[in-house]
Amino acid sequence: MDKLRNPSNLFAQRSWLNKYSLAVVAFVVWLAFFDKYNVFTQIKLSQSLNELAEKKSFYEMELEKAIKERDIINSDIEKYAREKYLMHKDNEQVIIIE
Repeated sequence: MDKLRNPSNLFAQRSWLNKYSLAVVAFVVWLAFFDKYNVFTQIKLSQSLNELAEKKSFYEMELEKAIKERDIINSDIEKYAREKYLMHKDNEQVIIIE
């Protein structure tokens, strides 16, 4: 029981330092730093994925706006041209009130 209470015995015996634990530590180090999909690469990929998700949501909103505008254009093209591009007939005068 005295062996378990004294933490210096744990390092003195080195029973925890067997070939299996060394293999696991070496494997984790290899995966973390030297592998093709290491930690740093995963962080960069995660950041770029977040940026792309933001861009996707932005373009989805822009697409919805464009679809609504297209529907407005198709429904009343004369009204849209008069309001958006200030078009008028020959005998009309355009007055803009803001």
